[in-house]
Amino acid sequence: MSDNTMGSTMEWDHIDTLIKTGGQITLGRMSPLDGVAVAADQENIYAVLQRRPEETVTALLQRLDQALGIAQSGNARTNEIDESRYTLRLPGTRRKR
Repeated sequence: MSDNTMGSTMEWDHIDTLIKTGGQITLGRMSPLDGVAVAADQENIYAVLQRRPEETVTALLQRLDQALGIAQSGNARTNEIDESRYTLRLPGTRRKR
């Protein structure tokens, strides 16, 4: 199977670039929230999105890619999580258990 099997139907260029340069995306549960998508590297959190009701994972990834592109071009970062209730930490700054 080709490494580029999905490239013909969908492209997430900003996510691809982030991962190639050592960044990461996280999809899933960030207690107590379900359906969270985060794009970050060791220095920046670029986008934090919460999955909308009835939103597909593909649509969530597309929104994440768009938000990441906006942030990387020097514009506003997207944070759909209530900042007063939750603190997001960069991957390298998380406390170890």
